[in-house]
Amino acid sequence: MKSIPFKDSYHHGDLKKALRFATLNLLQEESYQSISLRKVAKKAGVSQSAPYRHYPNLESLLVDVAIYGFQLLREKLQSIQSKFKKHPLLQFRESGLCYVNFALGHPDLFQIMYGNQISNHALYPELTLAEEASFSVLEDIIRENQKSGNLNSSDVRKTAIAAWTMVHGIALLFLGKQVVFQDSTDRTIKRTTKEMLETLYIGIKYKK
Repeated sequence: MKSIPFKDSYHHGDLKKALRFATLNLLQEESYQSISLRKVAKKAGVSQSAPYRHYPNLESLLVDVAIYGFQLLREKLQSIQSKFKKHPLLQFRESGLCYVNFALGHPDLFQIMYGNQISNHALYPELTLAEEASFSVLEDIIRENQKSGNLNSSDVRKTAIAAWTMVHGIALLFLGKQVVFQDSTDRTIKRTTKEMLETLYIGIKYKK
C-alpha cells in the first residue's frame, strides 16, 4: 500500500503547524529514524534555530506528531461509526480494516505513535489523552455490539483490548512482510483482516 501524503496546511505565522506538517511529509520520503530538527527546519523553509521556539528537542516534536496521528486515527474510526451507525457489527469489522489501512498508509507515523522513539508516553499527558481518545472509539463500538446482542462480553475494555491487539499485530506483520503476510496486496490485506476479525468475533460471541 502506498503512503498517503499529507497536505501542507502551513500559514504564515503558524510555525508550529509548519514544522508538524514538514515532519509528516518528511516521514513519507525518509525513514522515521532519519528525522532530525535540522531536516524538519529545512523542509519547512525556516532557519535551523526556528524549531527550538516550540520544541526543545526532537522527542518533543515527535510527541506533537504522534498526538496528531492519534487524532487523525480517531477521526477515521469515528467516520466508520457514522457510516455504519445502524450496523454495529459492520462498525466492528470496518474499524479493524480502518486501523490496518491507517498503519500501512502511514507506516513511519505509525511507528512513531507506537514505537520507542518516544521514551515514555506517560511523561506527556496530552499524548496519553490522545491515545485514550482514539481507543475509546473502539470501546464505543464494542459497547454498541454488546447492547445489540452481537457480542457476549461483560467487560468492554478487555474485549476492546483483544480486538485492538489483533489488528495491531496484523498491521505490524504486514508492515514487516512476515511469513504468511508477505503478499501485502490491498486485496490480501482486506481479506486477511476480515478473516481474523471474524475468528475473534466468533470467539467473543460464544464465550461462556
